[in-house]
Amino acid sequence: MGAFAIDLSHPFWDGFTQGHGGPNSGGHQPPEWYIQYGMDLGAAPGTEVHAAFDAHVTRYQPHDPATDSDKVYGAQLFMRAPNDLMGAFYTHVTDVPAGLAVGSSVARGDVLGRVLPFGSAPHLHLALVEIIGGAPDGRYQGVDLYQHFLATAGSSDASSVTFPQDGSAPVVGGGGGGGGGAEVYHLGSLRGVQQGLAVLGFDPGPADGIDGPRTQGAVRAFQASRGLPEDGSCTGETLTALAGALAEQGYAADGA
Repeated sequence: MGAFAIDLSHPFWDGFTQGHGGPNSGGHQPPEWYIQYGMDLGAAPGTEVHAAFDAHVTRYQPHDPATDSDKVYGAQLFMRAPNDLMGAFYTHVTDVPAGLAVGSSVARGDVLGRVLPFGSAPHLHLALVEIIGGAPDGRYQGVDLYQHFLATAGSSDASSVTFPQDGSAPVVGGGGGGGGGAEVYHLGSLRGVQQGLAVLGFDPGPADGIDGPRTQGAVRAFQASRGLPEDGSCTGETLTALAGALAEQGYAADGA
């Protein structure tokens, strides 16, 4: 089977707080892909969880508060794309809509439930997988798009993600409807700067357009990585360097 592309958007259109760890970190360990490749995306309790892509539900464990434990809590939803070549796992969710069941179809953006108020850091655990060769007999290979989800929090816009079906990592392309080209970060706005920093691995917190301590700290860390004066201000030479760093990773930037 050849490469394919799918429109993917963030599960939180608002209410995102911060990332709490991505694949292969903390408790996200093998052997199960849906644990190892988990992306813990923080949000206020009760925040709506949106479907990240068009899919059909393949497994569903409703939320039973009596069985909640420190590591396993909330509803569990497994789903696959219409072509059965990739899928996702969502958990730590409650208030799943009535009628949602195995075999149900969901569209990108549909509400799957709300973040369960549990523990000191409420979050959604989302894991993605590419199924090389297609389900049910294909090879399940976890996907790491954690930095992309940190960068796109708070937006309902879709990005076209290409899955190569050859074992290499997926490629994030242009947004909304699958036009080609690199994803563009608009560095003329602070929100765009925050998104660019996040996708490069410098955590500025939510992409909220606020020049707070976490954003300034991320800018200083980026400046240090490039040998620039560490003043926490993303202007001039720093902005140009950020655009260059994004280009090195295959992204495009404007407004620098």
